[in-house]
Amino acid sequence: MDIRGLRYFVEVVQQNNFSRAADKLCVTQPAISRSIQKLEQELEATLLIRETDGVKLTDDGDILFHHAQQILAQFDNLNNALKDKSGPLTGVLKVGLPPVIASTYFADIIMIFSQKYPQVELQIIELSSNHMMNAMLKGDVETAAVMSPFDEQRFHLYQFATDRLMLLVNDQHPLATQNSVKFAELLNEPFIFFQDSFRINELIVNACGIHGKKPIIAGRSGHIDLVMAMVRAGVGVTLLPEGMWKKNHIGGLSIIPITEPILSYELALATLKGSHPSRRATAWIELALEMLNMPSSL
Repeated sequence: MDIRGLRYFVEVVQQNNFSRAADKLCVTQPAISRSIQKLEQELEATLLIRETDGVKLTDDGDILFHHAQQILAQFDNLNNALKDKSGPLTGVLKVGLPPVIASTYFADIIMIFSQKYPQVELQIIELSSNHMMNAMLKGDVETAAVMSPFDEQRFHLYQFATDRLMLLVNDQHPLATQNSVKFAELLNEPFIFFQDSFRINELIVNACGIHGKKPIIAGRSGHIDLVMAMVRAGVGVTLLPEGMWKKNHIGGLSIIPITEPILSYELALATLKGSHPSRRATAWIELALEMLNMPSSL
């Protein structure tokens, strides 16, 4: 078993096609077929089944696919570490930032990092915290900001803030003039949710579950501006981080603290345990923790 064979196998699965994988890897299709046949012989297992509309993983193939992704990510980290020993910082740094965190905490950090390391291409990957874990395990993201809870067994976490959810309503809503709202008062309100994978949705669902209820969902969007616009139009209410509201105050909306329970959570920078972070990633984390007024423990 070699790295090339694993890379061929993973690409075939991701492309769901031998021919497309060959084009992506700039090799011939017979070369990929031979490599996967060799893997199957070495493992004494059938890994893929060819079908008319693509390929299907066997149970053994599924196990190999998930492990191969992690092996390839580790191998790429090793190569990066060997190439990244000295000299000015260059290359590409892929940073994962959930949309609800990015604008609130990282706008200034992105600006200063780009000024300080102009030869680094900073790629911001916007994913929810739930999707960020898989992206980091696959090597698609090197370091990320995430909402708790997060897998502390597989990731180093550097906490940088604690935030809480606040109720956002339009100015004409009956609750707009209250100083605080108990969550029980929201059980019959229509909510504007973020997309399915967003952690904020889970907090709302869990809070409703305490009362034996499911939330009434009037709309969804992955874009914060659209969520706020729907609330301002009276489509429903939503919950937003307090820190985000301070940075994105918009007329026609009112923000109200929620009590019983207070929906709080921690925010952290995450890196994959067992990997060797590039100098670019280390520089990003150290700068972020410094600007967020948190001690660095790298």
